Amino acid sequence: MIYLDSGIYILAWQRAKQLTNLELINFVRSRDAATRNLIIQELHARPFEDVFQAALLLISEGQAQSRASGYLILGQLGTPDRPFRDRSTPIILQGLEKERVATVQSAILYAIGHLKPPQSTHKEILKKIHYLLSKKTRSILIASAFSLRGLSISEELELVVRKIVESGDPEAIDWALLGIESLKDCS
Repeated sequence: MIYLDSGIYILAWQRAKQLTNLELINFVRSRDAATRNLIIQELHARPFEDVFQAALLLISEGQAQSRASGYLILGQLGTPDRPFRDRSTPIILQGLEKERVATVQSAILYAIGHLKPPQSTHKEILKKIHYLLSKKTRSILIASAFSLRGLSISEELELVVRKIVESGDPEAIDWALLGIESLKDCS
């Protein structure tokens, strides 16, 4: 296990920066969450077609962990410019609609928070988030709160925030309020 506050994490991250895209993609399937996250972070900084295609392959795999990784890569590919946003958005929206595994649904919601999809999709996304919140899964709750930072202020968003606040989960409430503040700062 690589702990995020350890020197070994910094060394691993420095080494990851030296690997090719193909080598990194092979590590995305690691059982260790910290390793996967480190590799996904490095892939975000590589806005290349082969990384985009690898994310699509991961999404099509049978393992939930691979699908979640694929969506997380798409959510931030090419940060900060996100050159794949227009191509990633419909794929992420399709995943939001069809995915049934909570961990993958959570990854999709985190991807939405990072991706900041076009405003024309926000109403559809918020409708799905409202539905997912009815399942009362904590990981979905927190990921939903995080996703708000990628959306725009609207009545639908306010309904989702109200549902998150009603949950009473302090972490989810903090993320929701932080998301609302960042939206207000941007407007």
